[in-house]
Amino acid sequence: MKVRALLLAVLLSAVTCLFSCGKPNIVGSNLVMQAREDFEELDSASVVMTNTDTDKAEQIFTFKYSSDGVLSYTDWKLVDGVESNEYNNGEINVYLRDGKYYQYKSGDEKFISFNRTKKHQKTQDQMITYIPTAITDARMKSDSEKDEITHIYDVEKVNPTVPEGAKATGFAVKFIFDKKGALEYFTETTIYELDGKEKRLEYKTEITKQNKVDKIENIVENKENA
Repeated sequence: MKVRALLLAVLLSAVTCLFSCGKPNIVGSNLVMQAREDFEELDSASVVMTNTDTDKAEQIFTFKYSSDGVLSYTDWKLVDGVESNEYNNGEINVYLRDGKYYQYKSGDEKFISFNRTKKHQKTQDQMITYIPTAITDARMKSDSEKDEITHIYDVEKVNPTVPEGAKATGFAVKFIFDKKGALEYFTETTIYELDGKEKRLEYKTEITKQNKVDKIENIVENKENA
């Protein structure tokens, strides 16, 4: 679905302008900030975003830094039922978009590469959603095994993307941490109204294979030449 991809873009841009003037003492801020810091320090991982209504992954971003800090990654998305794939190993960029195959290499105008200094947006701490100045309420529940933190947002400040003709009425992020403070996953929930009915859209993000990705395989098939 386009909604999750567009929502992520909105949130990433919002963080840039809002984070530096964040509110102090937000419940769970220490755990979330540590999770963001830990994420940026990873050498490799796979970020899986799942639509909780269908229980199917709609985005999988897998990355690995080389010993000299060059980023290799694959970025798979499902947009309106159509797959979009990307592969980058620091030497070539390969894409499959709208059924068309593209490849660029060093020296080409559209060639791009990333490293630990020039970071891909999906390897930055903003992948873990936290916009302090837009949070209106923060709650924490704990038991013997988990800590659950929920941040309620001012929907007008984050302006989440919703289906055409709909109006967003709520947005919240829930984090699940183990008792050692490690982030297990987080969910982003958007409430919206469409045709007089209230509806809900939720995505679950898990950061898997942390520092355990062996190799980044080229997942993009040149179907035009197949």
